[in-house]
Amino acid sequence: MNYRKSGDCMNIEKYKVFLTAARKGSFIQAARELGYTPSAVTQMMNSLENECGFSLLQRSNKGVVLTKEGHAILPYARQLVEVEERLEEQCENIKGIHLGRLRIAGFTSTACAIILPVVERFQERYPNIDVDILEENSPKTLAEWVRSGVADITITTKQPDYENEWIILNVNPYVAVLSKQNPLSRNECITAEEMQQSRVLMFRSRHGLESNVAEYMKKYNLQPLSTFTSNCNYVMLKKLEQTPCVSLLPVYMWDFYAPMHPGLTARPISPSLTCDIILTVASFSECSVPARAFIECTKEFIKDSLT
Repeated sequence: MNYRKSGDCMNIEKYKVFLTAARKGSFIQAARELGYTPSAVTQMMNSLENECGFSLLQRSNKGVVLTKEGHAILPYARQLVEVEERLEEQCENIKGIHLGRLRIAGFTSTACAIILPVVERFQERYPNIDVDILEENSPKTLAEWVRSGVADITITTKQPDYENEWIILNVNPYVAVLSKQNPLSRNECITAEEMQQSRVLMFRSRHGLESNVAEYMKKYNLQPLSTFTSNCNYVMLKKLEQTPCVSLLPVYMWDFYAPMHPGLTARPISPSLTCDIILTVASFSECSVPARAFIECTKEFIKDSLT
């Protein structure tokens, strides 16, 4: 064991020794717990008692017990040590929040519409933290990335039986997206019955349609366009400009893509369909300080932009 020397200690260490010796009833036991030699503990206690001007612990062959004066000092010593420990913890938090690396994952569309503006806000506050944005269009793969540590945080849509820890950031409605030349674009709202007359062109990951969309289409007998699929929203929307199809897209995605597709428009749908935008981590209780700061920035952005 590498013992520390009493001469190297800050004064606060004397109070830690005092509290430990009083609790253990022994200088030897206090020395073992704190990693000092018994002689160092004795020297620090003698020094503290000299500073106080009275005895704090009564020594005997059986160990040590508090004196009347020691009892009076004890709660103040405990408060002093607790404040010092909180100060050290806060200093470590401050150092940790200004250094490090984060890996944030999401769909390509989510990376553009949500993650990137959050990163910009985050790095204005913490410019020395490196942030990697990872893109993946499969919710299952994103979930696995968090479990395996490939990503620290993902922002995605909630799927059934999701195993990671998560919080809902926003409940986002879907809209029907279609060409401005489509006769349905004249409607203020498009019903599922009206969409039954059109083919539905949808984004698909390699695992298929998102579960909520698949359930909606099955429930209302909406027919997918089977001759064309894409796992890229931009490609899908470009194709939509050239067909009489309808697509279903969350509002936050449509707001991002709309300026790039002037030939398209969007309408509310009835019955409604929503998706839960979630932020996921392996464990909120074990998040790093930078990760917790990023989560707070994300909540702020969602509150400012999507609600």
